Amino acid sequence: MTESTSLIHYCEITIIPDPEIAPYFIWSKLFAQFHIALAEMKNKHGIESIGVSFPDYHYDEKGKSSKLGLKLRVFSPSQRELDTLNLDKWLERLTDYVHIKGIKQVPTDRAISYVSVHRYRFKPIDVQAQTLAKKLSISYDEAMVIVAKRKPEMALPFIRMRSETNKSYYPLKVLQQPRSEAKAGRFTVYGMNGMTNSITVPHW
Repeated sequence: MTESTSLIHYCEITIIPDPEIAPYFIWSKLFAQFHIALAEMKNKHGIESIGVSFPDYHYDEKGKSSKLGLKLRVFSPSQRELDTLNLDKWLERLTDYVHIKGIKQVPTDRAISYVSVHRYRFKPIDVQAQTLAKKLSISYDEAMVIVAKRKPEMALPFIRMRSETNKSYYPLKVLQQPRSEAKAGRFTVYGMNGMTNSITVPHW
């Protein structure tokens, strides 16, 4: 693994299996707190270098199965960022449901590949057609014929989130893709990429 990732420290969070509570419910609670913590890190400290990955992530392109798994890895350039993030504080109400390991250095003997993790957002077909019709100065029907040939929305695993602004629920869809090279940069307040960039984190 090259040093160009700049992400050399991490901690791992594992959801503790519970026959009475579905993992997706815990994911919602966990990531709601994590999202708020990252937003505070950005606003108070200007830190946007913390990224995540899902070690057990799986997506079948045929749409037959997908899962996030039960683990979340949180990466940072140094231990300082993770100490500042202080996940133990943010997740203290979830101690019966998640296990947080201490901060460690990325194992360079095992972390020999990379992934980019994206917040997947898909524009509805009708919105795509309206945008394309305006851009190309063609009719809506003509634009619809074009966009209908594009790739359909991917049936990705997601985390159910609730907006702090309008209190409405939305799916945080996760697309995790393998990458051949490391790429450094800034992450969103979800610890992910948007759809147009591909900053990587180590993977093993």
